[in-house]
Amino acid sequence: MGHKTVSFIIILFLFFDQFFIFGQDNNGRSVLPGAVQQLSNEERTSSAGGVQQRALELSAAFRNASERVIPATVKVISHLQTTEDREAMQIQIPALRTLPGQRNPGDSAGTGILIDSKGIVLTNNHVITRAKEIEVELPDGRKYYAKKYRHDPATDLAVIWLHVPDTDELPYAVFGNSDVMEIGDWVLAIGNPFELDSTVSAGIISAKGRLLKQVQRTEFLQTDAAINPGNSGGPLINLKGEIIGINTAILSKTGTNQGIGFALPSNNAQWVAQQIMVKGKVERAWLGVITKPLTPWEIQRLSLKQRAGVLVEYPLQNSPAEEAGLKEDDVILSFDGQPINAVYQLQRLTERAKLGEEHEIIFIRNGKRYKIIVEMKPMPPSVGLVGSMLGNSVQSYVDTTLNLLLIQSTESILGRLKLSGRQGLVVLTTIPGGRAEKAGIRVGTLITKVDGKTVPTRNAYIAARNESDLSEGITLDIVLPGGEEQKIVIKLGQ
Repeated sequence: MGHKTVSFIIILFLFFDQFFIFGQDNNGRSVLPGAVQQLSNEERTSSAGGVQQRALELSAAFRNASERVIPATVKVISHLQTTEDREAMQIQIPALRTLPGQRNPGDSAGTGILIDSKGIVLTNNHVITRAKEIEVELPDGRKYYAKKYRHDPATDLAVIWLHVPDTDELPYAVFGNSDVMEIGDWVLAIGNPFELDSTVSAGIISAKGRLLKQVQRTEFLQTDAAINPGNSGGPLINLKGEIIGINTAILSKTGTNQGIGFALPSNNAQWVAQQIMVKGKVERAWLGVITKPLTPWEIQRLSLKQRAGVLVEYPLQNSPAEEAGLKEDDVILSFDGQPINAVYQLQRLTERAKLGEEHEIIFIRNGKRYKIIVEMKPMPPSVGLVGSMLGNSVQSYVDTTLNLLLIQSTESILGRLKLSGRQGLVVLTTIPGGRAEKAGIRVGTLITKVDGKTVPTRNAYIAARNESDLSEGITLDIVLPGGEEQKIVIKLGQ
């Protein structure tokens, strides 16, 4: 081995671990220092004691965090029948009476977290969406019923208000800052998997900024802490015992935990919950721009000098983005001074922007940096529905001339619209003031033909539209949810 090679190896080891220091014995052979090669019994005992102490400290942190949050982590039971319905049926048919501890057929149980001493619970929307009556059980055995709930399907979050006597004080947990959590940070998931009450599992933050097509208006924290059926709606907490996420979904081939779970970040959950508690609904601002991440190919194509920002695919017609002058291939760098490096970051900042006020966007166009001022509009109701029907493989298409956002129909979507057996593209959004809206097309409409040509697929629709002429009028064969068929003609000037 030559001198240069030896020098490289020495530098490599020094770079990775400062304790790997080479020396030589009397015969010129490279060895590790004697102090590292052979520890005395006293040094071994001291080293083992230090490791044990650190393990005990971590164990104590897990225990303390769990003890703070377990009392506020509740079981959320969704009843398909009200108490009155069940009692009436049991009187008529005594054999239907359930035994103590048993669930009625169809009832389901998930998890929730108390965030107020007077009985406000956060959980997932999918935990309670079919419920006619909601029962909440605390770890100490106390049970309460919901007097009302409000939900936000776009983030799969629900807020439940409990009937709580004035004399009762309930335990509650506090929010932490999900934005400061980093990959590798310890977290605990608390919930009722398979109705095993108050179960705690430990793991780390595996990734940040994960996107799920089923839940469109938020990103997710990924964790390997065990999350199973029944954990939905429960808290993901840091070692301070603060809520940093609401456990929502898993990725699994078996239906149970395989080490990939997703939690709605607490900063998003807290904002949504506050909107619901104050306004009764979530009021989002709307920029109206379709964006995508910058890829190496896009960076090369646009001759960009940096990877920062997100790429504008197109602004929607009559949107604040179009009115402010954003165009295709613009690269948005910041919004109100906050840097943008991911699509979800732009979404989060814009939907929380104050309406009626001016907001600054910095972007790059043709290699030059520009600044524009935009005034946000309220998000059209139909836009909020876009994510609720999307599956993992559903293709979308924006018809910028007709001002439609369409998706390829699937059996699941058609079944929900009571249009099973049909083929075509489903309208997810009509842009306010656009041609389709003025023509009377609404969300959930199925387009089956364009100028007499069947359009069972996205590509067929694009091909038919390329041959159509707005000046002569475009005829759409549509089917409304439920099955009513209509023909609509959209002309230039509409």
